[in-house]
Amino acid sequence: MIRINLIRNKVQDGATQVGEPGGGGSGGDKSEVRLALVKLFLMLLPMIALYFFEHQNLDQMKSQVAGLRQQMQILEGEAAQKQLEADSVADVEEQAKELEDKMAVIRNLSRLRLREIKTLDLMQSVIPEKVWLKKVEYEADAEDITTGLFNVSGGAGTTEDLSEFVKRLEESRYLNRVIIVKNQELEIGKAGQLVRDFNFRAGVGVAK
Repeated sequence: MIRINLIRNKVQDGATQVGEPGGGGSGGDKSEVRLALVKLFLMLLPMIALYFFEHQNLDQMKSQVAGLRQQMQILEGEAAQKQLEADSVADVEEQAKELEDKMAVIRNLSRLRLREIKTLDLMQSVIPEKVWLKKVEYEADAEDITTGLFNVSGGAGTTEDLSEFVKRLEESRYLNRVIIVKNQELEIGKAGQLVRDFNFRAGVGVAK
């Protein structure tokens, strides 16, 4: 019995020595390999993290660029539409201005014709018995057709008749600044009757 126990104790002691560090040599190599792998993983970890970070940011940036391009296309379309509307408004405004200018010319011409009619009526109503008219013309101003001068030519029995006619015209509200340009004696008819051949200019008056 004593002999068997001693053998068992020796076997147990041998097994214990084999499992200790440095006993067989293979356990130490595995530890070094594991440590090297851990160090390598720790070195590569920042690079791996940076790769995934950049990849994610790149996708986000591409998405943002695509969104911005879409917004740019929408804005370009709106700008083109606004430009068309602005051009249309400009055309309408230009046409309206041309129409307004034409209407202004027509109104001025109407006023001018009305003024001429009233002036002729005036002359017929105030002309003395021994005064007659040969021609009545209106010379409009280059900038304003409603402003100008009446050029009147005719004949009178005497200078007094002509002076009376001019005085009546000056007192009217249609003519002013009546200036006699010509007043000369003229012999007419077989009997050689003497009359006054005259020409005067009158400015357009302002209605009161």
